[in-house]
Amino acid sequence: VLLVIACVFQLLSVNAYAETLRILNWEDYLHTRVIEIWTSETGVAIEQIYFDSDEDRDEILNDARMGNIDIAVVDEAVSELFGKKGKIEKLDESNAPSLQHIDPFWKEACGQYSVPYMWGTLGIGYRTDKIPKPPVSWLELLQPEDELKGYIGMLDDYRDMLAPALFLLGYPLNTDDENELKAAFEYLKLQAPSVLTYEYAITLMNNEDQDAERLHMALMYGGDQITINEIIGKPGLWQYTVPQEGTILWVDCLAAIRNSPQKQRAIEFINFLNRPDIAAINSESMGFATPNKSAVQFINPSFHSDQAIFPSQDILERSQQYTVLEKNNIVLRKRITSTIRKIHEFK
Repeated sequence: VLLVIACVFQLLSVNAYAETLRILNWEDYLHTRVIEIWTSETGVAIEQIYFDSDEDRDEILNDARMGNIDIAVVDEAVSELFGKKGKIEKLDESNAPSLQHIDPFWKEACGQYSVPYMWGTLGIGYRTDKIPKPPVSWLELLQPEDELKGYIGMLDDYRDMLAPALFLLGYPLNTDDENELKAAFEYLKLQAPSVLTYEYAITLMNNEDQDAERLHMALMYGGDQITINEIIGKPGLWQYTVPQEGTILWVDCLAAIRNSPQKQRAIEFINFLNRPDIAAINSESMGFATPNKSAVQFINPSFHSDQAIFPSQDILERSQQYTVLEKNNIVLRKRITSTIRKIHEFK
């Protein structure tokens, strides 16, 4: 993590043009066509600084040197947490009129400090040439068949890594019960020898890592499978499913950094991203669901009916959302994920 952050700040220290917005973002989470339209309309360049886990992002946001970041993609819990800390700007329709296009459910989820960007679920991605039948349970990821051992991908995140085991056990996603978290740890400990990588699948594919071809099943977010298929140039090879035990219903939010010297320009860009035609391009091109209700008219009906992207009501009813966790809860979860990584390293 320290190496990642050091590289980020080395990048941020490089002199850049005054009219450049810097966005802290997941990799491949802002379509190039959208950037091109923005730059052609405003003359302002976009520079992206990537993170590949919530933990990395939060450490960057907590660092005093984050002044060169203008916009950050955050989840609903982090939006509330950092908003109350005074690190991100309060946004409402007076300074972010694009909020008028947002579905009220998602507007409430991101709260008063950020604007909804994309939403979706957590599930299992799988290669159809290796796994012909869609997985139906989290157990298939946590206790894979012999032929899949060593070909499993997980996420190095103190929330998402634990989620499959918690759902399988029937425990709340945001539980602070030590016994429930330890029970989830036992599942992850047994799974660790079967795991190929804890690196985010899109990052793995983009880096052309030698392990990329060996990844057959992975914990991922709905929509990731479309990006992966584009990266490898094999449409339809990777598919995505939500297990029967339930899942996370996540929303990513756009936050303007309060101490950014380009705060107003950052808010302008956030408004631009929620312009209905732009939100539609971004959503359909990347394969993620947009919370922008006015964008639906610009979206291909076949894309909007894809339940891997826009889940059915049944899946929504079996989903849980993130909440802000207490410090002791976070410490225990980080201790668990750190231990799992060590077990994996020395397997």
